[in-house]
Amino acid sequence: MNGDAPAGSAGRRDRRGTVLWWGPRLLFVTGAVVLVVESSRGVPLPELYAALGFFVLCSAVFVGRQLGIGHEPGPGAQAPRWLIRAAALLSAAGAAVLAAHVAGVDWDALPLVGSVLLLLGLGWFVEAWRGAAPGRPRTALLLWGTALLALAVLTAAVAALLLPKAKGSLFGGLLIALGVALFVLLPLGLNLLSEWGVRRLRTRRSAAGPGAGVGLVEAVALVVLGTVALACLWLVYRDWVLAAVLVAAALLLLPAVVSNTHADVALVLAALCLLASAPPEHPEPPDVAGGRRVLVALGDSYMSGEGASSYIEGTDDGGRDECRRSPSAYAVGLTTADRRFDRVLLLACSGARTFNLNPASAPGPSRVQPGEPGTQIDQLASRTPPVHPALVIVTVGGNDAGFAILGEACLAPGDCVTQKPVFVDNLAKVRRDLVATYRYLRAAVPADVPVVAVPYPQPIAAADRCSGVALTKAERDFVRAFVEQIDTTMRDAAHAAGITYMAEMKDSLAPQRLQLCQRRKGAAGINFVDVETVNGLAAQRFSPAKWLHNSLHPNERGHAAMRAAFTTWLDSHPELLPPAPPDQEPATGSAAAEPEPLCGMTFQAANAHCQVRIRAWELEQVRSRWPWLLLVLFALAVLWVASIAAFSLLPATGRPYRDSPARARAR
Repeated sequence: MNGDAPAGSAGRRDRRGTVLWWGPRLLFVTGAVVLVVESSRGVPLPELYAALGFFVLCSAVFVGRQLGIGHEPGPGAQAPRWLIRAAALLSAAGAAVLAAHVAGVDWDALPLVGSVLLLLGLGWFVEAWRGAAPGRPRTALLLWGTALLALAVLTAAVAALLLPKAKGSLFGGLLIALGVALFVLLPLGLNLLSEWGVRRLRTRRSAAGPGAGVGLVEAVALVVLGTVALACLWLVYRDWVLAAVLVAAALLLLPAVVSNTHADVALVLAALCLLASAPPEHPEPPDVAGGRRVLVALGDSYMSGEGASSYIEGTDDGGRDECRRSPSAYAVGLTTADRRFDRVLLLACSGARTFNLNPASAPGPSRVQPGEPGTQIDQLASRTPPVHPALVIVTVGGNDAGFAILGEACLAPGDCVTQKPVFVDNLAKVRRDLVATYRYLRAAVPADVPVVAVPYPQPIAAADRCSGVALTKAERDFVRAFVEQIDTTMRDAAHAAGITYMAEMKDSLAPQRLQLCQRRKGAAGINFVDVETVNGLAAQRFSPAKWLHNSLHPNERGHAAMRAAFTTWLDSHPELLPPAPPDQEPATGSAAAEPEPLCGMTFQAANAHCQVRIRAWELEQVRSRWPWLLLVLFALAVLWVASIAAFSLLPATGRPYRDSPARARAR
């Protein structure tokens, strides 16, 4: 019996070691699976954040266990064979899934699943590579790391230079090359160079003796890391939340790369799932056929509800239908909170211009938006059974005037005020297009049905100082003045076309202090810069061009304030005034004398499209500020070196990597 005791104790130790080795890894993989599934399903934000919290907890257990094992393996230790096999299997599976997506397999979650598998596989490869015996020359780590880093920079630079002019398969290939450079070669190179730096500093500290304190390099590194952390808190206090998130991401990611744990894999995986998580979808509102008091809402994104956290099913599919009709749109809310309406026919569509409303039979320009069965007026006229609206409301003209393009220009480097003539000189044409569209709409509904043109709410308050909004005072004043000019253009066009104009909507956000610059951005009724992807096609969901569509749009708070303003206006007009008689159109000679815009905001314009011109200006502003990019790269390099110096202070336990208990006994 005494002879059996050591064997039993060894077995228990083997089982305990197996659990301590496999348990955290399996927990980490379980958390990753849960997060990927929830991200792919398009769940509400609380459910997604719960999955993220579970993944963070699983990752903390695994990373803590890795740090407890130690940064360096023991003398003569090698990475276990199963670790290399698992890394190879996961990497191959991820590459196969991504190849299936490129080959045309139609499953929206495929790129996310493939990316996660590849990310996990590369993470275990790095662990095995960095876990090589310390006896291996450090020069190999330096050479391999430098070579991979140089290859990553070269590949990314070439891809970035060729992408703007690439088309078709070349564009897709360059995107893949850019992804490989940024998410494969760059992390591998940084990991190897980090290992080289940590080992070198550890060797120097060991040579100084066991009583050596914190050296000058390590002290400076701790000061740098602490300063960056304080800078994050200061940015949050100043309401620069997005900037704080970017700085915090760098502060977390670079030390995670240095740590020789899966912390960097966990951070990238979490960011990937959050960016790929599409907003939840809701079923369509009840069919209008059963309604006797139908509210018809037409127009663009300010009417459809873009800016919300969820959309009606089938209207937020990237590359298909991107009308982004939301159940929180104020027109939808009117039918639930106002007894004067019992149904809503929401035909408004994000990105709509006047020609997207015009009937196909009209002599003027007409175009159907992607994924829609017809123009908005044609959809209203072709409903079976026919709809007899109680009220028709319309908000359109902002896209014709180029407000979205103006938002891009003002967010880009440079002063967008210098481009003022491009936008202001276009308003005369916008007025003519609005008059025509309003008249088509007036003719499409019975004469006894009121048609109301609703202007855009003023998004920015007139404030001298505005923390957290990345616009200068001159740019904010320009945006405010331009919105006012668009609303005035809508008012003049409405009077000319003989429809009602609701002026009160312009100031709907101000009484509740929901304009930007009236309160912190997170509590405003207008999104400044809001990151959210789309449903549907994976190529669209993972495209950065689709992540900012909610920016500069009213959110749920904003639409609630707009609904309240509209309800108050209806209360003050118990019987809407009959349409005002149309203004007399100017004579032919006067019309011809109107100045033509420098370039049109619609593709029907004979001159160059303004969007092309403005984006060329934006690109030039970015290029002219390349020294700032060098400064950012230098700051990241300093943070990375500081992370290496800080992690060199952690003790290396020297505990070896373990094979299975049976293999350990065999040795």
